[in-house]
Amino acid sequence: MIADLLLDADAATSTDHADADFAQRHPLQIAVCLRNLAAGQDFVTVEFDGRLIVTQVLDVDSRNARFVFDAGNVADDNHALPHARQLTFRSLPGGIRTEFTTLNATPIEFEGRAAFEAAFPALLYSVQRREFFRVQTPVLDPYIASGPYTDGGSFRLELQDLSLGGIALKTGDERFGSLETGTVLRDVTLQLGGFGTLRLDLEIVAPRHSITPKGDRRYVIGCKFVATPGLAERTLQRVVTQLETKRQTLAPRR
Repeated sequence: MIADLLLDADAATSTDHADADFAQRHPLQIAVCLRNLAAGQDFVTVEFDGRLIVTQVLDVDSRNARFVFDAGNVADDNHALPHARQLTFRSLPGGIRTEFTTLNATPIEFEGRAAFEAAFPALLYSVQRREFFRVQTPVLDPYIASGPYTDGGSFRLELQDLSLGGIALKTGDERFGSLETGTVLRDVTLQLGGFGTLRLDLEIVAPRHSITPKGDRRYVIGCKFVATPGLAERTLQRVVTQLETKRQTLAPRR
């Protein structure tokens, strides 16, 4: 029976949440959320014992309250995962945070590929507000934002970081020191390396500056996307996921 296979609530709520109103407790509600992740082929991170893998939900068995998720790209992480006592899953389908914790998972083979199976969590948080995971953009081959400036001129700035919700631009251009929160930069072209280009409107939400050791002033302009059509959001999702996957691959293991 489903009830017999639920995790201890203490394990699932070991992290203090301020979003209790968004907690799904019934196994059928949890199954719906997990199936949505599987149907959307949304990327999910699994954190355990100081490690993190990027995966996807492959199958959901609501009768037995269990689900299957894909193995990661790093063999050492896949070997360590079954020995972890607790696994924390996080995803951002459509920019809406989904988070839950399970106990250990079992290695299996699913449709001819390596995977893991785990029991449903006792609680699953599906927070109905947009929160975006932010990744650092390349330094050696930087992404570029260019477009018309508010006074009729033009600009070409490097991106500092990027998320599904917006970007941060970095520059020494003094013009950007006078832009106020709420200013909208129209028809900005984002050059995202091998991912191609996007044209979007940006609203400035967090302008700030710093002074370098040499005494130069540098500006970081936090911007949100005014709107992200479906194609743009899918492109941004690929960029964010691949940049984070690359960072994890290059990061030294603790």
